[in-house]
Amino acid sequence: MNPSSRSQVLISGATGWLGRETISIINKSKIPKIFSGNLQLFSSDGRLIKLTDGSQYPTSNFFENQDLRQLDAVEGFINLAFLTRDKIKTMDARDYIETNLNLISQSCRLVETKRPKWIVVVSSGAILDRSSGQLENDVSRNPYGFCKRIEELLLKDAARSVGANIVIGRLWGATGAEMPPNPAYAISDFIESARTKGEINIRSGGHVFRRYVDAGQFMEVLIKLAMAGESVTLDSGGELVELSELGTLVASFFPDTELTRHGESGSVDDYYPKSDAFDEYARHLGVRISSIKDQVTRTVKGHLLQSMN
Repeated sequence: MNPSSRSQVLISGATGWLGRETISIINKSKIPKIFSGNLQLFSSDGRLIKLTDGSQYPTSNFFENQDLRQLDAVEGFINLAFLTRDKIKTMDARDYIETNLNLISQSCRLVETKRPKWIVVVSSGAILDRSSGQLENDVSRNPYGFCKRIEELLLKDAARSVGANIVIGRLWGATGAEMPPNPAYAISDFIESARTKGEINIRSGGHVFRRYVDAGQFMEVLIKLAMAGESVTLDSGGELVELSELGTLVASFFPDTELTRHGESGSVDDYYPKSDAFDEYARHLGVRISSIKDQVTRTVKGHLLQSMN
């Protein structure tokens, strides 16, 4: 994926989960007019991207590289450069916030200097406070959601300043072949527990409802909307599932897995997007949204491939 001087599409944060999913759908020719020859990939340290199929792709350093300075015809910018919420547990809060603000600042500078025609930004449902449902305004309570709010605001301003349209997708629950094994994700926690221990333990006694979308299909919808000239902020969608159903689907791939649920709470956790706008956009664009069964199948296969590497 070598840079050229014409009509480049840039992806920041390309080594992360969503970056790998985006590269995968581009490789499958899901996005017209975007291909390896006009794609430029960036990461924080210029390391290789490794997909579950074994393919590898080089990246350029997002902050210090000659390739970015030389580009003079940027068609689109897919911004995925952001520290995920689970990093808060392993970093000092100030460092976490400062790093994300630096990434946001660099992304805005890129927009203002390279002037892309369209922009895609992945945000999160965590931008909303769970108790009130309002936009997060407390950085100490939710540094991830607060920084995502700042990212949305500043990149909207940057897009407006250069006349670019911008699509912001707030991701709530996702699956995918490139999902890294991570206990912060319920489906990944279930897969790894079933694979290594032969058990899945749902720790919530009350019903927990979520909506999951395949991460690659999520990115496909956002990019196609942006390329069509849309400017919109929307939540992800997908099929509604209760965690016991999700656990049962995962357990079906691992014989003799024991599924248990602890606790006696009768409360319902319904933290999922209530809007169906994403699914409607997907139908309009001809993007087939996979069933939860198909999503689990791909995610399990991806985890197994990663465990062998």
